[in-house]
Amino acid sequence: MKTVQEIADLVGGRVHGDGALEIQTVGSLERATHGTLAYAEGKHLAMVGSTEASCVLIPDIELPARTVIVVAKPRVAFARAAQWLLPPRLPAAGVHETALVASDVTLGANVSIGAWSIVEPGASIGPGTVIFPGGYVGAGATVGADCILYPRVVLYPGTTVGDRVILHAGVVIGSDGFGFVFDGERQIKVPQVGRAQVGDDVEIGANACIDRGALDETIIADGVKIDNLCHLGHNVRIGDHSVISAQTGIAGSSTVGREAVIGGQVGIADYCRVDDHGIVGAQCGIPSRKRVPAGQPFWGTPARPLKDIKKQRGYIHRLPRMANEIARLRAELDALKAKLDE
Repeated sequence: MKTVQEIADLVGGRVHGDGALEIQTVGSLERATHGTLAYAEGKHLAMVGSTEASCVLIPDIELPARTVIVVAKPRVAFARAAQWLLPPRLPAAGVHETALVASDVTLGANVSIGAWSIVEPGASIGPGTVIFPGGYVGAGATVGADCILYPRVVLYPGTTVGDRVILHAGVVIGSDGFGFVFDGERQIKVPQVGRAQVGDDVEIGANACIDRGALDETIIADGVKIDNLCHLGHNVRIGDHSVISAQTGIAGSSTVGREAVIGGQVGIADYCRVDDHGIVGAQCGIPSRKRVPAGQPFWGTPARPLKDIKKQRGYIHRLPRMANEIARLRAELDALKAKLDE
């Protein structure tokens, strides 16, 4: 439990009202109750007067009748406050009696390794890291400090994970990339001998799969957020603080720049490039070796600037009317020809 003033100090805001009010949890404006912190911006500011929340984070606007915290970016402040008020519930430090941990594994202070987990020889687990039940850390893999590996996370041998990384249930990092060559009779597997490297402050959603590099490295840079059920092929590189939504697939040797935004169900073929700050809309398809420049959103299959797609869709929607107009003009033309032939 925290006071309104303590929350304001955390997020760098100004309190208007009772700073001693106690906040227990967070919630939406519609369903908030006493002891709840909410936020409002844009059209939702109209609801601030009627919400039952004890305190509301709002932009630079004063509502003297309520206790509020004025901040420049209410949603960002809300996220920070929510993390502080409701930290994840983690198991106590220690190695469960059913876990199998090799004798030469390096374990930092306050590490927690859950039931039936396996940590192979030469691996290293940083201080404060939690491995939930059923986890697997392969030989020579490295996990940094204060990470959370939820149930059934699998790190293949040699995988590197930075600090403060969150890997949700079923994540697989370092699996073989899809590399085969046809010899005229059958597909021959190309050995995948590179590594998978995950930076600091990365979060990867449930059942996502990150392949190891074929010869070099697959790299997920600092601050990247990857949603559930995504697949990144071998040698893919994702720049700092980029966001990739659910069910996206990125084929081998493609690159996504820093602070790019990739929508859901996007398909990116091999050797593609999304520039820094690039935006790729949901269900977009990017053919092999194409580039998405920054500065404008791309959408459609094959991917095109959104403004061009909107123009094309406008033409498509007008086709029935245009067909009727063409039919009418043809009828008038036929009638005119008939008169001239008389």
